[in-house]
Amino acid sequence: MYNRIISLLLILLFINCSKEAELLETLDEPEPVTETPTPAEEVIPTNIWWNDEVFYEIFVRSFSDSDGDGIGDLRGIIDKLDYLNDGNPDTDTDLGVTALWLMPIFPSPSYHGYDVTDYRAINPDYGTLEDFRNLVVQAHARGIKIVIDFVANHTSDLHPWFVASSQNQSKRDWYVWEASHPNFNGPWGQNVWHLRNNSHYYGIFWHGMPDLNFKNNEVTNEIIDIVRYWYEEIGVDGFRIDAVKHWIEEGSNQDNTPATLAWWRDFYQYQKSINPSLMTVGEAWTSTQNIIPYSDNRLDYCFEFDLATSIINSINSESINDLRSKINQVSSNYKPFQYGTFLTNHDQNRVYNQLNKSTEKAKLAASILLSLPGIPYLYYGEEIGMEGIKPDEDIRRPMQWNASANAGFSSATPWHDLNQNYTEFNVSSQQMDPNSLWRHYQKWINHRKTVDVLTTGNYLGVGTSINSIFPFMRINTESQESVLLLHNLSSLIQNNLTVNIITSDLDAGTYHLINVENSTNMGTLNIGNTGGFMQDLNDLNLAPQASMLLRLEKQ
Repeated sequence: MYNRIISLLLILLFINCSKEAELLETLDEPEPVTETPTPAEEVIPTNIWWNDEVFYEIFVRSFSDSDGDGIGDLRGIIDKLDYLNDGNPDTDTDLGVTALWLMPIFPSPSYHGYDVTDYRAINPDYGTLEDFRNLVVQAHARGIKIVIDFVANHTSDLHPWFVASSQNQSKRDWYVWEASHPNFNGPWGQNVWHLRNNSHYYGIFWHGMPDLNFKNNEVTNEIIDIVRYWYEEIGVDGFRIDAVKHWIEEGSNQDNTPATLAWWRDFYQYQKSINPSLMTVGEAWTSTQNIIPYSDNRLDYCFEFDLATSIINSINSESINDLRSKINQVSSNYKPFQYGTFLTNHDQNRVYNQLNKSTEKAKLAASILLSLPGIPYLYYGEEIGMEGIKPDEDIRRPMQWNASANAGFSSATPWHDLNQNYTEFNVSSQQMDPNSLWRHYQKWINHRKTVDVLTTGNYLGVGTSINSIFPFMRINTESQESVLLLHNLSSLIQNNLTVNIITSDLDAGTYHLINVENSTNMGTLNIGNTGGFMQDLNDLNLAPQASMLLRLEKQ
């Protein structure tokens, strides 16, 4: 299947190390609980650089305008690289993210870019290919990786491929055509068959986005050549791939089909033949159960949508039940750490709105996101509490840099109106406030980089006597590093906390609990011969919606 892929495969063979695991029950009462550690044989290969990164999603049109036309551009991002990460660990003016995901940068007739007309060029609104090359060089010089949005499930109906196909000239079979309207709709009840020149073509999202036909090897060959081009000739580090679950339809079955899964299996082999370090992250907007197969040597990992929802819902409900159950499922069923964690993205109402515009809740969400296992992604403006409720344009508004005219985004009228609160919620003002949301994000991103176990440690659930406190441990047995995380989901101060587990890989002994933020000794933890403990933390007070990161130091 797919001769080109097979011919380009070198000799890489990958062992399928995904395993089915039982979901673990944790307890609301202070009774001992146990977790199954990640199997020792599932060792993370050294070429998986993305485990160490904190990603930042940018809508180029809305980030920074360098040339005064009201539209963000690539040079604008270059101008702001020192804001994202200046490459100097001794400064405190940068956010500290280490990888960027750029939403579509290809030419497109739309403002959002998810209908591509040329896969080997740059949207002229954003600049030139030389500008993009310069961005890659400048980012890499600061230790920042570049990942681009790759939209290949469909093209624009203005793409030359589709124009030729619709005129029944060349490339007719590059898209899916039927002489008469098939008798089925899309998975959301939408019309997916669109009339053009007396024939019907398939487009799952709308008539302006006709789906490519990946049953055609010519289409596959062209798309994989484009992937190689952007990696080898331009220098990107990876691809965020849009709509991966819709790749190949089988009649009225239009997502997660066996043919789709088979195509991604072959693509993965081709991808790794280019370079094992080339990264793909997939958008499979579906349940955890349906996402898991895509992370099984098909894509490197996918975004975990259910986990994102659980974080937000648990904070709003002040109960850990849903979140604890979900992270148990997630950590038990994916390869270690191989899933993308996030709060919201460009398709969802902004997290600040979902958390009822509470800065304290937003801080808590950031702490949870950046302390859980997985590969964390931030959506631009999340770090300052940008607002936005659908329609989509309103959740993709221009970035709020300062309180000056046009929020410092542009010297001209921006392509879309600003949030009205930009004079208060902006980067400049929050950088000057040590207690701001921006400073909180900066602090926890720094924890992620300086406390190694937050990226290398297995997740271990911890029993708790208070249902509004989310406790867990991150443990790296190889480095003998471990931390205890305590997140208070409630709007009340919490104390008189009891935490417990039955067994773990921790060595027996007495450990000091050192607050990573200020190096204060917060008490001791007595661990038994099985690695378990039941400990009263009576002297520990957790403020409302506060988090605490405690390093275990053996006496």
